[in-house]
Parts: sequence; structure tokens; C-alpha cells
Amino acid sequence: MTDRIVAIGGGHGLARTLEALVHLARRPTAIVTVADDGGSSGRLRQQHGIVALGDMRMALESLAGDRDLADLFEHRFADGELRGHAVGNLALLALVERHDGDVVAAVAAAARLLGCQGAVVPCTTDDVTLVAEVDGAPVEGQVAIQTTPGRHRAVWLEPRDPAACPAAVAAIEAADVVLLGPGSLYTSIVPNLLVPGIRAALERSQARLAYVANLTGQLGETGGMDLQDHVDVLCAHLPTAASLTVVAHRGPAPRGSGAPLGVAVDHPQVAAVIADDLAARREDGTVVAAHDPAQLAKALHQLEA
Repeated sequence: MTDRIVAIGGGHGLARTLEALVHLARRPTAIVTVADDGGSSGRLRQQHGIVALGDMRMALESLAGDRDLADLFEHRFADGELRGHAVGNLALLALVERHDGDVVAAVAAAARLLGCQGAVVPCTTDDVTLVAEVDGAPVEGQVAIQTTPGRHRAVWLEPRDPAACPAAVAAIEAADVVLLGPGSLYTSIVPNLLVPGIRAALERSQARLAYVANLTGQLGETGGMDLQDHVDVLCAHLPTAASLTVVAHRGPAPRGSGAPLGVAVDHPQVAAVIADDLAARREDGTVVAAHDPAQLAKALHQLEA
């Protein structure tokens, strides 16, 4: 697989893809959503008027060569005014201030400190809010959208035309492979595609496009949806000429999670399906609802075949 690879998404799902690419000794560019309004990221957004930092922090930690520093970035304070804040989020905030508000420069500086094997950039540096209509009712904010049950959804950003990060656009245009997911469909993956410049860059790109599907549906956000439903939603937000390879889990269902998505999909934009056992396991063999980076790396390696 080429080193000119882009991974688009957010949260723990994107982190797993990046860990898989590190297994393959690749140096990807991660393009990350910045619409999170919960937890430490949400508090920092409200107090400092910046984009969400937490998903970019997780991406940096996944690519970090300095594992001790990455572990420190991941540490969360347990008490006091800093309770719930991750050290890495505060470090990124400090770097933003030291770079006169330039988020892209701040994240690049953090990548150098961590010795990252790749780059991390936001999809946009504009202050955006994720908005949805769920079963006809308006819902505002990523956290609210994730936790509101309902099958029929439409999502958009406010403002609707945020500027794409130039580094993200350049990475997509130069890429040989672009990966989407895994991660929350409506709140981690699709928000990146709602930035007009990101979608336009994908339309111009000659890269092979692949979707790494979740292992199961997510209660609230995608409860009751199977792989076909996920692909239908994703393709509705992709250029109509895009050809998609789907990477799906075929194996035991994780315990205590939503229903497995399955591997059956029929869509005119789907060119191929790579199906394998991608689930991580605890030491006792219990299947968990997360991708195993080593297993995912094997599946991603097939994209260069």
C-alpha cells in the first residue's frame, strides 16, 4: 500500500484505522471532524471559541512514535476544575495560543513533539455546529444527535459552507487511497463530507476509495441499520461517480453491543467487498465492539492488490 493514503473520520474508529496503518508502516494523513460538542472538547469550545480538539488528539496519539508522551496526552484529570480534561487537549489548546490561533500549525507542532508517523489535519478550521432532523424533529449538536433514537435522518453543518482546510484538500488530491471510517456514521464520518471543499476534492481525486464499516450498529445513532443502510447513507454524501470498496466484519458478534451489520451490500457505487474477522478480543477471548488493528491491517493491505 502506498504512503499517499488519507483516512477520514473521527473518534475511536479513525484511531483504529490509523493504528492499522502504523502496523503496515505507512505514514497517512488523517482528516478529522471538528464538530464534537461534548466532554472536554465541548468545554474548551465554549470557553475558548476553538474547534473541537479531542478527535485530533486521538489521531495524534494513534500515530505517535513516542508512546510515553502519547500515554500522557491521553491522561484525564480526575478531580477539580480540570476534571474530565485530557492532557493532550490542554496541550493542543496551549499550542493553538502559541501559534496565534492557527489550529493547523498547532496540530503539526504536536505531531512533531509526539514523533507522529503521519499527519493530522482538521476538515475545516471554521466553527461549525452539526445539526440533524431525526424522524422530522430538529436536533442540534453532535452529542444530542448521537443519543437521539430515530431511523430517518438528515444532517448538515451550520454554517452550511465552511471552508475546507487547504492541507486536507491537498492530501486528498494527492492520495492513492482514501479510507472512510470506521466510526459513528452521522457524527464522525459524514460531517467531513458535508464540507463542500472536501467533497469537491474527492470528486477530483483519482484515489481508490474504501469504507471501513463498523462491526455493529450504534444504539441511538444507527440502531437497526445494517451494512446496506450504512452504505446507502454514505454514498448519498459522496460524489456520484465514486467507486467504493467496503471493508466489513465477518465473524462472531461482539457482546453487549448493537446488532452486527453483516456483509451483504448491493449498491451501484460498490465495486468490491472485503470481508474478514476484524473484531478485537480480550485475553479471555471475549469479542469486543472494536476493530483489531492487526486484523484490520491485513484487510487494508488487500486494497493494493
